[in-house]
Amino acid sequence: MHLPAAVASLFLSLFAAPATAESPPAPVPRATADDFYSGLEAPITQENVRVSAEDGYFEVSFNLREVGRVSITVYWEDEGSGRGHVTVGEAVVAEVSFVDGVLASEWADLTGLQTHQVQDVLASVVQAWQKNGVTEALGVVSRDGKCEVAGNIAGASTGTLVGAGCLLLIKKKWCVGAGSFVSKKVTGWITGKCNGAQNG
Repeated sequence: MHLPAAVASLFLSLFAAPATAESPPAPVPRATADDFYSGLEAPITQENVRVSAEDGYFEVSFNLREVGRVSITVYWEDEGSGRGHVTVGEAVVAEVSFVDGVLASEWADLTGLQTHQVQDVLASVVQAWQKNGVTEALGVVSRDGKCEVAGNIAGASTGTLVGAGCLLLIKKKWCVGAGSFVSKKVTGWITGKCNGAQNG
């Protein structure tokens, strides 16, 4: 049977292979540990940097644009005990305590900050320990004979902050390891510089 051209066209359109569905969007690349560490090293402007130290106390503070005043403070006592905290404005966002040289507690809460503020705070705190004046201020710590405890508290405060920030931003299991890695790096750097000041 010969079908009119219009009817044949209709049959072809009805029984033609279904149109190919649109390709799904390319998956967003997974954040890697290297990406995260690179973000911590990205240059960030810290204004009005102040470093102060006295017996039993050490602090680095600075201003961050779109964030406000950020402070990292370390207090130490006898027998390897002490505490450290990071504040943004008046709010404490990370805190640790040591008893007899052992980490007794750690806590962090960055949920009050916006995403870009969290990233800036993490990077700025990691980089703050290398600011001019930190090595000189560590001379006070070395004279107090507390290089190890000060290094442990500074490292734990920074690592706790970084681990919590990573979990908030990226939500990966390796964030806990990232916090531990940063803690060890800062502890080693502070302790080494402090001992150097003591032996200098």
